[in-house]
Amino acid sequence: MIHATLLAVAVAGGGSHPVAPTAVLVATARGEISIPISAQRGHPAFPVEPLSRLLPLSSAVRNGWAMVEFAGVPFSFLLDAPVLLDGATVVPMAGGAYLSGDTLFVPLQWLTDYIPRRFHEAYRYDPLAARFEEVGLAAVIRSPGRPASSSRRPAPNEFGLRLPHTVVVDAGHGGRDVGNIGLFLPRGINEKHITLAIAKRLEAELERRGIRVVMTRRTDRFVGLRERATMCAAVCDLFVSVHVDALSRTPGYQRANGVHTYFLGEALTAEARRVAAMENDALRYEAGGALTQDDPRLFILKDLQSNEILRESALLANLVQSNAARAHPGRNRGVHQNRFVVLAVSTRPAILIETGYATNRRDAQFLNSPAGQQRLAVAIAEGVVEYLRRYEDKTSSAGGS
Repeated sequence: MIHATLLAVAVAGGGSHPVAPTAVLVATARGEISIPISAQRGHPAFPVEPLSRLLPLSSAVRNGWAMVEFAGVPFSFLLDAPVLLDGATVVPMAGGAYLSGDTLFVPLQWLTDYIPRRFHEAYRYDPLAARFEEVGLAAVIRSPGRPASSSRRPAPNEFGLRLPHTVVVDAGHGGRDVGNIGLFLPRGINEKHITLAIAKRLEAELERRGIRVVMTRRTDRFVGLRERATMCAAVCDLFVSVHVDALSRTPGYQRANGVHTYFLGEALTAEARRVAAMENDALRYEAGGALTQDDPRLFILKDLQSNEILRESALLANLVQSNAARAHPGRNRGVHQNRFVVLAVSTRPAILIETGYATNRRDAQFLNSPAGQQRLAVAIAEGVVEYLRRYEDKTSSAGGS
């Protein structure tokens, strides 16, 4: 499921289901135009060409892609696929761009949700009035993360962060997907309970540091792997998935202990392949099952592996792992790459942390204790904040401030 909030809707007469408008009014200093909204492909979309008369917009179609430039920023839509490329960032959409005759239609979500977020000082959308409008700063549009030379950097908070951030915290498993049952966890306690307990404490620690948190689940309920990662889209900075490891009954399996962190990539070792198979096993609870060769998510995976999101994920993984290892009584098992579905679908830097082994007595006691859960939550939060501070410094330097 693509979990993308479609703000380009008006709620019909007291009903609970959002209904796309039949038209959107586009208002600028150069005039106004009403653009018709089509739902012929099952999602609201609009013809691009009329908007080029009022907005800094141009478009072209070639080789199965629609290239739309807005305010000097190129956006690429893979035709008939619910995905958008914004530079090196892959953004899931509620529906795809498409051609109808010679007319290019683009998802309404891009104009009414994504553009106001991307250029938040220049454009806004009123869903109740179905009105997209240019605001006073449209003439000085700049790319996000690059402040104008005259702008002053905001003062940092007590944790050194200057900007607002949103992090999705994913408590692994849940509901009918219990995760591993854990040899040394108390009766009735499974991986899904431990991950939720740590995730809630992590939420509190991140919020204490001024970071907005979105939880993939707050209760013992099942959430599909694909849905979890797509909760981190346009207004999300990072995705952090919390899990507990366990080994099958082989000689010496109870001795394995410690914490390790993963980011997206090929499973290069037998151990990494084992962990991927265990965590991806939750796909059997979902309609649709495993990824197939023609699945559009594989396109996202290939793109992620070749752009800066992969490098940023690696940095995030290393910072979180180094902090978590200092807080953990077991081994520092390092950072690894793996093809977890929950990471492959994410469109932002994403990591998965295995917080310990439920098949090790000491690890299990640590993970099941409030003190252990709190220590891990603080450590992960410190790693996340350290990453965000570095990212702010890097983007600030790139902007010349």
